[in-house]
Amino acid sequence: MSELDAGQNREALRRGWCPGAWRPMPSGDGWILRIRVPMGRLSRRQAEGLAALMQAQRLDVIELTQRAHLQWRGVRPAQHTALLSGLRALGLLDRDAMQEARRNVLVQPCWQPGDATHRVARQLLQRLRQPEAPQLPAKFGFAVDLGQRPYLRKASADVRIEVSQDGWALVRPDGSPYGMAVPLERAAEEAMALATWFAQRAQGPGAARRMAAWMAQRRRLASELAPGVQPDAGPHAFAWWAVLPPGVAWVAAPWGRLSAAAWTRLAQLAPLRLTPWRAVLLERHARAPQDEAWITEATDPRLRVAACVGAPGCVQAAGDTLRLAGLLAANLPPDGWLHVSGCAKGCAHPHPAPTVRVRPEGWDWIGWGRADVAADAHFNEVEPLIDAMRRNVGRQDWQRSEEGWVAR
Repeated sequence: MSELDAGQNREALRRGWCPGAWRPMPSGDGWILRIRVPMGRLSRRQAEGLAALMQAQRLDVIELTQRAHLQWRGVRPAQHTALLSGLRALGLLDRDAMQEARRNVLVQPCWQPGDATHRVARQLLQRLRQPEAPQLPAKFGFAVDLGQRPYLRKASADVRIEVSQDGWALVRPDGSPYGMAVPLERAAEEAMALATWFAQRAQGPGAARRMAAWMAQRRRLASELAPGVQPDAGPHAFAWWAVLPPGVAWVAAPWGRLSAAAWTRLAQLAPLRLTPWRAVLLERHARAPQDEAWITEATDPRLRVAACVGAPGCVQAAGDTLRLAGLLAANLPPDGWLHVSGCAKGCAHPHPAPTVRVRPEGWDWIGWGRADVAADAHFNEVEPLIDAMRRNVGRQDWQRSEEGWVAR
Protein backbone atom coordinates (compact mmCIF):
# COMPACT_ATOMS: atom_id res chain seq x y z
CA MET A 1 0.00 0.00 0.00
CA SER A 2 1.53 3.31 -1.04
CA GLU A 3 -1.45 5.63 -1.40
CA LEU A 4 -4.91 6.09 0.08
CA ASP A 5 -7.64 6.10 -2.51
CA ALA A 6 -10.21 8.84 -2.82
CA GLY A 7 -12.84 6.77 -1.03
CA GLN A 8 -10.64 6.46 2.04
CA ASN A 9 -10.00 10.19 2.04
CA ARG A 10 -13.74 10.84 2.03
CA GLU A 11 -14.24 8.26 4.77
CA ALA A 12 -11.60 9.95 6.91
CA LEU A 13 -13.82 12.99 7.25
CA ARG A 14 -16.51 10.95 8.96
CA ARG A 15 -16.48 10.32 12.65
CA GLY A 16 -16.67 6.53 12.19
CA TRP A 17 -13.26 6.19 10.54
CA CYS A 18 -10.79 4.22 12.67
CA PRO A 19 -7.16 4.17 11.45
CA GLY A 20 -4.74 1.30 11.81
CA ALA A 21 -1.28 0.34 10.70
CA TRP A 22 -2.50 -1.27 7.48
CA ARG A 23 -5.00 1.51 6.75
CA PRO A 24 -3.69 4.84 8.06
CA MET A 25 -5.91 7.89 8.03
CA PRO A 26 -5.08 11.12 6.17
CA SER A 27 -5.01 14.27 8.27
CA GLY A 28 -3.71 17.82 8.08
CA ASP A 29 -0.11 16.89 8.86
CA GLY A 30 0.07 13.63 6.90
CA TRP A 31 -1.17 10.14 7.69
CA ILE A 32 -2.13 8.92 11.15
CA LEU A 33 -0.82 5.39 11.63
CA ARG A 34 -2.24 3.62 14.69
CA ILE A 35 -0.54 0.67 16.42
CA ARG A 36 -2.79 -1.75 18.30
CA VAL A 37 -0.37 -3.20 20.83
CA PRO A 38 -1.25 -6.82 21.68
CA MET A 39 -2.64 -7.11 25.22
CA GLY A 40 -1.67 -3.46 25.78
CA ARG A 41 1.88 -4.35 26.86
CA LEU A 42 5.27 -3.51 25.34
CA SER A 43 8.44 -5.33 26.30
CA ARG A 44 11.55 -3.19 26.55
CA ARG A 45 12.71 -4.64 23.23
CA GLN A 46 9.48 -3.56 21.56
CA ALA A 47 9.44 -0.10 23.16
CA GLU A 48 13.06 0.52 22.23
CA GLY A 49 12.38 -0.86 18.74
CA LEU A 50 9.61 1.70 18.26
CA ALA A 51 12.04 4.42 19.32
CA ALA A 52 14.62 3.22 16.79
CA LEU A 53 11.96 3.07 14.08
CA MET A 54 10.92 6.65 14.83
CA GLN A 55 14.52 7.78 14.63
CA ALA A 56 15.11 5.98 11.35
CA GLN A 57 11.96 7.43 9.77
CA ARG A 58 12.34 10.86 11.43
CA LEU A 59 8.98 10.76 13.17
CA ASP A 60 8.90 13.46 15.82
CA VAL A 61 5.93 12.51 18.05
CA ILE A 62 4.23 9.39 19.32
CA GLU A 63 0.71 9.64 20.76
CA LEU A 64 -1.12 7.61 23.41
CA THR A 65 -4.80 7.17 22.59
CA GLN A 66 -7.97 6.70 24.62
CA ARG A 67 -8.09 3.05 23.58
CA ALA A 68 -4.63 2.20 24.87
CA HIS A 69 -3.16 2.32 21.38
CA LEU A 70 -0.15 4.19 20.04
CA GLN A 71 -0.12 6.31 16.91
CA TRP A 72 2.20 8.33 14.74
CA ARG A 73 1.16 11.51 12.97
CA GLY A 74 2.76 13.08 9.95
CA VAL A 75 3.54 9.75 8.26
CA ARG A 76 4.33 10.13 4.56
CA PRO A 77 3.14 7.57 1.97
CA ALA A 78 6.74 6.74 1.10
CA GLN A 79 7.39 5.67 4.71
CA HIS A 80 4.50 3.23 4.99
CA THR A 81 6.21 0.08 3.72
CA ALA A 82 9.23 0.56 5.99
CA LEU A 83 7.01 1.20 9.01
CA LEU A 84 4.98 -1.94 8.35
CA SER A 85 8.17 -3.98 8.07
CA GLY A 86 9.48 -2.52 11.32
CA LEU A 87 6.23 -3.21 13.17
CA ARG A 88 6.13 -6.78 11.83
CA ALA A 89 9.67 -7.42 13.11
CA LEU A 90 8.60 -6.21 16.56
CA GLY A 91 5.52 -8.42 16.67
CA LEU A 92 3.21 -5.39 16.51
CA LEU A 93 1.50 -5.97 13.15
CA ASP A 94 -1.53 -8.10 12.35
CA ARG A 95 -1.65 -10.41 9.35
CA ASP A 96 -3.88 -8.06 7.37
CA ALA A 97 -6.21 -5.08 7.71
CA MET A 98 -9.28 -7.21 8.43
CA GLN A 99 -7.65 -9.01 11.36
CA GLU A 100 -6.35 -5.70 12.66
CA ALA A 101 -9.80 -4.12 12.56
CA ARG A 102 -11.31 -6.99 14.54
CA ARG A 103 -8.66 -6.90 17.26
CA ASN A 104 -10.16 -4.06 19.24
CA VAL A 105 -9.77 -5.43 22.77
CA LEU A 106 -8.90 -3.17 25.70
CA VAL A 107 -7.16 -5.01 28.55
CA GLN A 108 -7.20 -3.63 32.07
CA PRO A 109 -3.63 -2.32 32.57
CA CYS A 110 -3.64 -3.01 36.33
CA TRP A 111 -3.71 -6.79 35.92
CA GLN A 112 -1.73 -8.88 38.35
CA PRO A 113 0.06 -12.18 37.63
CA GLY A 114 -2.38 -15.02 38.14
CA ASP A 115 -5.63 -13.12 37.63
CA ALA A 116 -7.99 -14.00 34.80
CA THR A 117 -7.38 -10.91 32.70
CA HIS A 118 -4.88 -12.28 30.19
CA ARG A 119 -6.48 -15.71 29.98
CA VAL A 120 -9.88 -14.32 29.05
CA ALA A 121 -8.41 -11.67 26.73
CA ARG A 122 -6.43 -14.28 24.80
CA GLN A 123 -9.52 -16.47 24.45
CA LEU A 124 -11.44 -13.48 23.12
CA LEU A 125 -8.69 -12.57 20.65
CA GLN A 126 -8.56 -16.15 19.40
CA ARG A 127 -12.29 -16.09 18.68
CA LEU A 128 -12.02 -12.75 16.88
CA ARG A 129 -9.44 -14.26 14.50
CA GLN A 130 -11.82 -16.98 13.34
CA PRO A 131 -13.43 -16.62 9.88
CA GLU A 132 -16.90 -16.86 11.41
CA ALA A 133 -16.30 -13.89 13.72
CA PRO A 134 -19.01 -11.22 13.21
CA GLN A 135 -18.43 -8.19 11.02
CA LEU A 136 -18.60 -5.33 13.50
CA PRO A 137 -18.52 -1.53 13.07
CA ALA A 138 -15.07 0.01 12.94
CA LYS A 139 -15.09 1.43 16.47
CA PHE A 140 -16.82 -1.52 18.13
CA GLY A 141 -14.65 -2.90 20.91
CA PHE A 142 -14.36 -5.06 24.00
CA ALA A 143 -13.04 -4.30 27.50
CA VAL A 144 -11.57 -7.11 29.61
CA ASP A 145 -11.77 -5.64 33.10
CA LEU A 146 -11.16 -8.56 35.44
CA GLY A 147 -8.91 -7.15 38.16
CA GLN A 148 -9.82 -6.66 41.80
CA ARG A 149 -12.16 -3.84 40.76
CA PRO A 150 -13.36 -2.45 37.43
CA TYR A 151 -11.03 0.24 36.11
CA LEU A 152 -12.35 0.66 32.58
CA ARG A 153 -15.97 1.74 32.98
CA LYS A 154 -15.14 5.18 31.61
CA ALA A 155 -13.10 3.82 28.70
CA SER A 156 -14.64 3.30 25.26
CA ALA A 157 -15.99 -0.24 24.79
CA ASP A 158 -19.18 -1.92 23.61
CA VAL A 159 -19.00 -5.27 25.40
CA ARG A 160 -17.59 -5.30 28.92
CA ILE A 161 -16.26 -8.31 30.85
CA GLU A 162 -16.02 -7.57 34.57
CA VAL A 163 -15.92 -9.56 37.81
CA SER A 164 -19.32 -10.20 39.37
CA GLN A 165 -19.89 -10.21 43.11
CA ASP A 166 -19.65 -14.00 43.31
CA GLY A 167 -16.34 -14.16 41.42
CA TRP A 168 -17.86 -15.10 38.07
CA ALA A 169 -17.53 -12.96 34.97
CA LEU A 170 -20.19 -10.34 34.29
CA VAL A 171 -20.61 -9.86 30.53
CA ARG A 172 -22.70 -6.79 29.81
CA PRO A 173 -23.41 -4.41 26.95
CA ASP A 174 -22.16 -0.87 27.32
CA GLY A 175 -24.96 1.47 28.31
CA SER A 176 -26.86 -1.10 30.34
CA PRO A 177 -26.68 -1.84 34.09
CA TYR A 178 -27.63 -5.45 33.28
CA GLY A 179 -25.44 -8.30 32.21
CA MET A 180 -25.04 -12.04 32.31
CA ALA A 181 -23.00 -13.72 35.07
CA VAL A 182 -21.11 -16.71 33.70
CA PRO A 183 -18.10 -18.83 34.76
CA LEU A 184 -14.80 -17.20 33.76
CA GLU A 185 -14.10 -19.96 31.24
CA ARG A 186 -17.25 -18.94 29.35
CA ALA A 187 -16.67 -15.19 29.43
CA ALA A 188 -15.09 -14.87 25.97
CA GLU A 189 -17.78 -17.09 24.44
CA GLU A 190 -20.59 -14.99 25.92
CA ALA A 191 -18.89 -11.73 24.89
CA MET A 192 -18.73 -12.97 21.29
CA ALA A 193 -22.37 -14.05 21.45
CA LEU A 194 -23.35 -10.55 22.55
CA ALA A 195 -21.27 -9.00 19.76
CA THR A 196 -22.90 -11.33 17.22
CA TRP A 197 -26.33 -10.36 18.57
CA PHE A 198 -25.45 -6.70 17.99
CA ALA A 199 -23.99 -7.29 14.51
CA GLN A 200 -27.21 -8.95 13.38
CA ARG A 201 -29.23 -5.88 14.40
CA ALA A 202 -26.88 -2.98 13.63
CA GLN A 203 -27.47 -3.04 9.91
CA GLY A 204 -28.96 -0.69 7.38
CA PRO A 205 -29.05 3.11 7.10
CA GLY A 206 -29.43 4.88 10.41
CA ALA A 207 -28.63 1.82 12.52
CA ALA A 208 -26.71 2.46 15.74
CA ARG A 209 -23.01 1.72 15.31
CA ARG A 210 -22.16 1.57 19.02
CA MET A 211 -23.73 -0.55 21.73
CA ALA A 212 -24.56 2.35 24.07
CA ALA A 213 -26.49 4.11 21.31
CA TRP A 214 -28.42 0.91 20.60
CA MET A 215 -29.17 0.44 24.30
CA ALA A 216 -30.39 4.03 24.58
CA GLN A 217 -32.86 3.31 21.79
CA ARG A 218 -34.04 0.00 23.23
CA ARG A 219 -33.79 0.84 26.95
CA ARG A 220 -32.83 -2.69 27.95
CA LEU A 221 -31.81 -6.07 26.61
CA ALA A 222 -33.91 -9.20 26.51
CA SER A 223 -35.49 -10.16 29.83
CA GLU A 224 -33.31 -13.26 30.29
CA LEU A 225 -30.26 -11.16 31.19
CA ALA A 226 -29.52 -11.15 34.92
CA PRO A 227 -29.18 -7.89 36.90
CA GLY A 228 -25.65 -6.57 36.82
CA VAL A 229 -23.72 -3.71 38.36
CA GLN A 230 -24.66 -0.07 38.01
CA PRO A 231 -21.97 1.89 36.12
CA ASP A 232 -19.98 4.49 38.02
CA ALA A 233 -20.26 8.26 37.64
CA GLY A 234 -19.35 10.00 34.38
CA PRO A 235 -15.90 9.96 32.80
CA HIS A 236 -15.16 13.53 33.87
CA ALA A 237 -14.87 12.49 37.54
CA PHE A 238 -12.40 9.62 37.22
CA ALA A 239 -8.99 10.20 38.87
CA TRP A 240 -7.31 7.06 37.57
CA TRP A 241 -3.97 7.83 39.24
CA ALA A 242 -5.68 7.46 42.64
CA VAL A 243 -6.78 3.86 42.10
CA LEU A 244 -3.64 2.15 40.81
CA PRO A 245 -2.21 -0.71 42.88
CA PRO A 246 0.87 -0.01 45.03
CA GLY A 247 4.28 -0.57 43.48
CA VAL A 248 3.21 0.58 40.00
CA ALA A 249 4.63 3.81 38.63
CA TRP A 250 2.89 5.86 35.97
CA VAL A 251 3.89 8.46 33.43
CA ALA A 252 1.32 10.59 31.62
CA ALA A 253 1.88 12.26 28.29
CA PRO A 254 0.79 15.93 28.10
CA TRP A 255 -2.24 15.91 25.79
CA GLY A 256 -1.30 12.29 24.98
CA ARG A 257 1.85 13.31 23.07
CA LEU A 258 5.51 12.45 23.68
CA SER A 259 8.46 13.51 21.54
CA ALA A 260 10.68 10.86 19.98
CA ALA A 261 13.42 11.76 22.46
CA ALA A 262 11.07 11.45 25.44
CA TRP A 263 9.78 8.09 24.21
CA THR A 264 13.35 6.85 23.79
CA ARG A 265 14.10 7.70 27.44
CA LEU A 266 10.87 6.07 28.58
CA ALA A 267 11.49 2.89 26.59
CA GLN A 268 14.75 2.32 28.46
CA LEU A 269 13.11 2.25 31.90
CA ALA A 270 10.90 -0.86 32.00
CA PRO A 271 8.26 -2.89 30.18
CA LEU A 272 5.30 -0.58 29.54
CA ARG A 273 1.57 -1.12 29.92
CA LEU A 274 -0.59 1.21 27.87
CA THR A 275 -3.75 2.70 29.39
CA PRO A 276 -6.83 4.49 28.05
CA TRP A 277 -5.84 7.50 30.19
CA ARG A 278 -3.07 8.69 27.85
CA ALA A 279 -0.53 7.37 30.30
CA VAL A 280 1.67 4.31 30.66
CA LEU A 281 2.37 2.10 33.67
CA LEU A 282 5.95 1.09 34.40
CA GLU A 283 6.33 -2.46 35.64
CA ARG A 284 8.40 -3.00 38.79
CA HIS A 285 8.77 0.72 39.47
CA ALA A 286 7.54 2.26 42.70
CA ARG A 287 7.94 5.78 41.33
CA ALA A 288 8.75 7.04 37.87
CA PRO A 289 11.85 9.22 37.50
CA GLN A 290 11.25 12.90 36.91
CA ASP A 291 11.48 14.21 33.38
CA GLU A 292 10.34 17.57 32.07
CA ALA A 293 8.82 15.85 29.02
CA TRP A 294 6.17 13.86 30.88
CA ILE A 295 3.82 14.17 33.86
CA THR A 296 4.49 12.28 37.09
CA GLU A 297 2.58 14.32 39.68
CA ALA A 298 -1.12 13.79 40.31
CA THR A 299 -1.53 17.49 41.06
CA ASP A 300 -0.58 18.51 37.51
CA PRO A 301 -3.70 20.23 36.12
CA ARG A 302 -3.00 18.90 32.62
CA LEU A 303 -4.25 15.53 33.84
CA ARG A 304 -7.69 17.09 34.14
CA VAL A 305 -7.85 18.54 30.61
CA ALA A 306 -8.68 16.57 27.46
CA ALA A 307 -7.61 18.22 24.21
CA CYS A 308 -7.45 17.09 20.59
CA VAL A 309 -4.45 17.87 18.39
CA GLY A 310 -6.18 20.88 16.78
CA ALA A 311 -4.81 22.87 13.86
CA PRO A 312 -2.70 22.47 11.83
CA GLY A 313 -2.56 18.74 12.60
CA CYS A 314 -6.27 18.25 11.94
CA VAL A 315 -7.91 19.77 8.88
CA GLN A 316 -11.27 20.03 10.66
CA ALA A 317 -9.98 21.95 13.67
CA ALA A 318 -10.76 25.67 13.73
CA GLY A 319 -7.64 26.63 15.68
CA ASP A 320 -4.74 25.73 17.96
CA THR A 321 -6.24 23.61 20.75
CA LEU A 322 -3.03 22.55 22.48
CA ARG A 323 -1.80 26.07 23.18
CA LEU A 324 -5.27 27.01 24.47
CA ALA A 325 -5.43 23.87 26.61
CA GLY A 326 -2.12 24.76 28.25
CA LEU A 327 -3.34 28.26 29.03
CA LEU A 328 -6.63 27.03 30.47
CA ALA A 329 -4.98 24.25 32.47
CA ALA A 330 -2.80 26.82 34.22
CA ASN A 331 -6.00 28.57 35.36
CA LEU A 332 -8.09 25.49 36.13
CA PRO A 333 -9.54 25.39 39.65
CA PRO A 334 -8.59 22.42 41.87
CA ASP A 335 -10.71 19.35 41.10
CA GLY A 336 -12.00 21.00 37.90
CA TRP A 337 -12.18 19.04 34.63
CA LEU A 338 -12.21 20.49 31.12
CA HIS A 339 -12.51 19.44 27.48
CA VAL A 340 -10.98 21.56 24.69
CA SER A 341 -12.14 20.61 21.20
CA GLY A 342 -11.06 21.96 17.84
CA CYS A 343 -14.46 21.24 16.29
CA ALA A 344 -17.87 19.74 17.07
CA LYS A 345 -16.69 16.12 16.75
CA GLY A 346 -15.14 16.04 20.22
CA CYS A 347 -12.59 13.33 19.40
CA ALA A 348 -10.57 13.82 22.58
CA HIS A 349 -13.55 13.36 24.92
CA PRO A 350 -16.86 12.09 23.52
CA HIS A 351 -18.66 12.43 26.88
CA PRO A 352 -20.40 15.41 28.51
CA ALA A 353 -18.07 17.76 30.36
CA PRO A 354 -17.37 21.48 30.71
CA THR A 355 -16.21 22.12 27.15
CA VAL A 356 -14.47 24.82 25.15
CA ARG A 357 -15.04 24.54 21.40
CA VAL A 358 -12.63 26.46 19.19
CA ARG A 359 -14.18 28.62 16.48
CA PRO A 360 -12.48 30.47 13.61
CA GLU A 361 -13.12 33.61 15.65
CA GLY A 362 -13.04 33.04 19.39
CA TRP A 363 -14.35 30.15 21.47
CA ASP A 364 -17.69 28.61 22.41
CA TRP A 365 -18.31 27.81 26.06
CA ILE A 366 -20.45 24.75 26.92
CA GLY A 367 -21.14 24.60 30.63
CA TRP A 368 -21.93 20.90 30.48
CA GLY A 369 -22.22 18.77 27.38
CA ARG A 370 -20.45 17.21 24.43
CA ALA A 371 -18.64 19.25 21.82
CA ASP A 372 -21.55 19.03 19.37
CA VAL A 373 -24.24 20.72 21.51
CA ALA A 374 -25.33 24.35 21.38
CA ALA A 375 -23.02 26.76 23.16
CA ASP A 376 -24.05 28.58 26.33
CA ALA A 377 -21.78 31.54 25.53
CA HIS A 378 -19.23 32.74 23.01
CA PHE A 379 -16.04 34.66 23.78
CA ASN A 380 -13.72 36.60 21.51
CA GLU A 381 -11.18 37.30 24.24
CA VAL A 382 -9.46 34.77 26.45
CA GLU A 383 -9.86 36.49 29.83
CA PRO A 384 -13.69 36.27 29.89
CA LEU A 385 -13.36 32.64 28.81
CA ILE A 386 -11.02 31.93 31.72
CA ASP A 387 -13.43 33.68 34.07
CA ALA A 388 -16.36 31.56 32.85
CA MET A 389 -14.28 28.41 33.30
CA ARG A 390 -13.25 29.35 36.84
CA ARG A 391 -16.85 30.02 37.84
CA ASN A 392 -18.30 26.85 36.38
CA VAL A 393 -15.93 23.86 36.30
CA GLY A 394 -15.84 21.47 39.21
CA ARG A 395 -19.60 21.38 39.69
CA GLN A 396 -20.85 17.82 39.58
CA ASP A 397 -24.63 18.25 39.28
CA TRP A 398 -26.12 20.31 36.45
CA GLN A 399 -29.45 20.95 34.86
CA ARG A 400 -30.52 22.90 31.79
CA SER A 401 -32.35 26.20 32.35
CA GLU A 402 -33.29 29.13 30.15
CA GLU A 403 -30.02 30.73 31.15
CA GLY A 404 -27.96 27.62 30.21
CA TRP A 405 -26.47 24.95 32.43
CA VAL A 406 -26.69 25.77 36.13
CA ALA A 407 -25.85 23.86 39.31
CA ARG A 408 -28.77 22.22 41.09
